[in-house]
Amino acid sequence: LYINLYATLILLPASHYVGQFQRGIVMLCSNSSTKSMLLLQLNLSAALGQVFIFLTIHHFSPLTCTTITTTRKFFTILLSVYKFGHVLVVWQWMSIGLVFGGLYLQIAAKLFERHNEDQGGGGKKKVE
Repeated sequence: LYINLYATLILLPASHYVGQFQRGIVMLCSNSSTKSMLLLQLNLSAALGQVFIFLTIHHFSPLTCTTITTTRKFFTILLSVYKFGHVLVVWQWMSIGLVFGGLYLQIAAKLFERHNEDQGGGGKKKVE
């Protein structure tokens, strides 16, 4: 519940001890508005991402949130490979296939489960 508070209480003194806190304050107080604007954008996007994660878990399930996160990260990697012209070897493409196959099976299992529930076959039948 108080994870951010505990992190602040632990990391603030630690950053002060190693000198990062002072360097960060100097950077923020510098005349460069570009750095400050980029830092503000980074913090706002991180906060917005946390809100979406919370809402996804609240309205759906942790499994749905994990699936969305895995899919997003996976497409980011594929886009990076395409954009920067990296070459993947066979075992890396097989890993890509495993990730997509796992996501497909998860979606198919959920759809099959819903279909069975809609047909009235949601429960296990007793064998006589």
